[in-house]
Amino acid sequence: MSTALVALILLPLGVLLVCGLLFLLARPLVTPAIAALERARFARSVARVARGDAHLKRGHVPDALREFEAAFCLMTARAEPRLAEQIARHHTGLLARLLSVADDVPHHRVRLLALAKVDRLLDRRADTQRAYLQLRTRPLRDGRRMQLERELRRNARALRPAIHELVADLQLLSERTVAVQ
Repeated sequence: MSTALVALILLPLGVLLVCGLLFLLARPLVTPAIAALERARFARSVARVARGDAHLKRGHVPDALREFEAAFCLMTARAEPRLAEQIARHHTGLLARLLSVADDVPHHRVRLLALAKVDRLLDRRADTQRAYLQLRTRPLRDGRRMQLERELRRNARALRPAIHELVADLQLLSERTVAVQ
């Protein structure tokens, strides 16, 4: 009877100890895997930009705009601070490409409020992402870290329609240009 009682007490403690050790050992192994997945997702975004550039060189503006819209990488970088900076530079390059499409419109006074909105949201996203990565060594359930994750998700939800609106405005302008010519 006493042996069974001791086993009932020690068994959950042993299982808890083994699970804790596995968690401690798995974390250094999971981080490189997450980093590899994030890099692959970013590489797909970069490839979309290259396809958009190719469409733009051939004069297929609507196809290029679709690729550029899909090329925005709105994931939260969790593993590598360098990747977050690369994503921010990637977004700057995308905005520059979209601005060059707008500059090709013969009307010299094109107002793209959506461009300013997207720029502001991307700037805010980069700042939040930097703050989030500074807290990456904190526990997953840390209040500030969870707040920043929620803010990044809200930002992504606000960015998607803003980017779509910007691309729709540019498509409308490019269609007007074709109709005028």
